Amino acid sequence: MSLINQMLRDLEQRNNPNAASTPKLELRPAPHTKHRRRWPWLIAFALTLPVHYLWRQTHSNQAEQPAVAVPRLALPAKPTQTLPATPVEPQQQPTEAPIANATIAQPALPNTEQVIPIVKAIEPEVPLSLPSAAAIPPAITPAAKPVKAQTPAEQADALYRRAKAGNSSAAILAHLRNALQLNPSHLGARTLFLQTLLKAHAGSEEIADFVQASLQLFPDNLLFVKTRAHLYVQEKNFAEAINTLEQISADSVDDTAYLSLLAAGYQQQQRFPQAERIYQRLTQFQPDKAENWLGLAICQDKLNETQAAAQAYQQALDKNTLNADVVNYIKQRLSALN
Repeated sequence: MSLINQMLRDLEQRNNPNAASTPKLELRPAPHTKHRRRWPWLIAFALTLPVHYLWRQTHSNQAEQPAVAVPRLALPAKPTQTLPATPVEPQQQPTEAPIANATIAQPALPNTEQVIPIVKAIEPEVPLSLPSAAAIPPAITPAAKPVKAQTPAEQADALYRRAKAGNSSAAILAHLRNALQLNPSHLGARTLFLQTLLKAHAGSEEIADFVQASLQLFPDNLLFVKTRAHLYVQEKNFAEAINTLEQISADSVDDTAYLSLLAAGYQQQQRFPQAERIYQRLTQFQPDKAENWLGLAICQDKLNETQAAAQAYQQALDKNTLNADVVNYIKQRLSALN
């Protein structure tokens, strides 16, 4: 109140500038002195209103700070580190809530200079990129291996193997025809194709054409040679049969079918010395076969080898496998030779 008294004194001095030099006079109050005493108080109260208002505004901004809703910080889903809480003095922030579960109260907008350091002090450092638990490499699809294109020879081999596993003659022949179109020089396919034709009793013309084409590629193949010579013998073309058989050296062959065809061809061509030599080999390979002994006896009989021919005729007769006409012929020759 000393400030108000001083202000009242200053006001009285301004109103009465000569009051200091004039001696005070004690005046008795007039009838309406109460109303005159109220005016200085009212004037003093009016002057103190702005000061009180400024004082209230200053202290209200510091004491009562409105809570400003701050957006919740986006924390990492799986933080690798737990940041320690920043210690805060109780006098500065007595009601501060935990960082992770409460919104942060900030002062009013005019005092933003004081908000920035507080927020920086409690805001956790969010990493720019979240660390992964383990670096997972991207899934790499293995490159498909390029399929190597099969050559015609390889395709022919596959068809040949499929034909060997087949049971139907028609299917086997179909696979082998396709294989030979891809690779005409496939010997296995040609051999199996001819064997299948013979088992299926195909026509002689079809077999002859196929064998003739095969002999052009494989002239010394025993199967092709024998088959073609047999077809010539059936046609009574013994000369061509012998020419075909002689493509192979008889001395290097032990096949009895080949030797039988060659001996029969020599005998039909009356080449008895060559035939006798072949029949002698046959009787060694097949001593129980009467036809071999009969062929040897005929050749020796034609060469006037009487004693050898009689022995050969008797060997053929002893086998008891010849028909009656052949048996009668042998008996007649034995009677003539003895």
